[in-house]
Amino acid sequence: RFIKNLRHSLNEGNYYEGHQELRAIASRLVKQNKHERAIQLLYLGALELCQYHQWGSVADLTSFMINIYVEEKVPVTDESKERVYDIFEKLSQATEYYSRVYESAIQWSIKELGNGVGDTQMHHFVGCILRNKARYQEAETHFLVGTTESPAALGNMLFDWAVRTETKDYGVFVARGVIKYLALGWYEAACSCWKAFVGRLAQAQPDSVSERTDGALTSKIGPVYFVAGHELVNFVQLLLLTVERAQASPVSQSAGIFGSLRKQYEGRFGVNAEVVHELLDEVAQKYFGVVVHRQQSIFDIVGSLFAPPSRPAVTGNSEAMD
Repeated sequence: RFIKNLRHSLNEGNYYEGHQELRAIASRLVKQNKHERAIQLLYLGALELCQYHQWGSVADLTSFMINIYVEEKVPVTDESKERVYDIFEKLSQATEYYSRVYESAIQWSIKELGNGVGDTQMHHFVGCILRNKARYQEAETHFLVGTTESPAALGNMLFDWAVRTETKDYGVFVARGVIKYLALGWYEAACSCWKAFVGRLAQAQPDSVSERTDGALTSKIGPVYFVAGHELVNFVQLLLLTVERAQASPVSQSAGIFGSLRKQYEGRFGVNAEVVHELLDEVAQKYFGVVVHRQQSIFDIVGSLFAPPSRPAVTGNSEAMD
């Protein structure tokens, strides 16, 4: 009945009044321990307000709903997530409110799942929305801890990002995904990210990409290429091939090749060289048995951002990434 009254109020343009009345009723329901009814009311009310683009009110009601999730320890289920997803898709039109709401939802999932990361499906969902809004830096952080579909999505996004800049060597972009996935110990994800990226590059610049696959170069990463004019793209591919052959020994042949690649290419990342160095230290430890002493956690290192360009959506250079 109240939703019917709310619709009438909104049709009359009484957005603030409708919002406040709905909030008051939800608060009373919470005090009466009728949490499921309060959640349903806030969810339906937020969807109604979405139709009138009252994004501030939508964000407030959604945050209230998620707060009930947290306080009442609502499990992370398809049903509880679908409520959030329904609102997320619409609220993404309002950039000033969106981040605050999705971050609170992810914190709820972290608390309930107790895994330090949260719900991977939610991360992927948020990453896809942010990618569609060209909010690449934010989307990247979610794809890195998303589902098995996230690496390919990240690879495609990184290519889109590269195209929107003036960067001559696209390798600085694909490195963002591949090296971070390797640092997290997720080799298959690094390969998926690479395949998606280089596949797009081969379509966009067929004259620059030539296949060099033979019996000695078969790999989990798929066809092996030489990419003219993109030196760091070639480095990322060599890195994947070397990690695939890693033997968890610092005196192995693959460890020697890895060390040579670092010496040759790390400095070519320019202002990003220090971040790349730290990430590759983690790769050395995970795959080549090299002991590295550091104070930062792996998530701090992976969370380190490559240096941003001054205008990320329009310009950039081979050393700068947002």
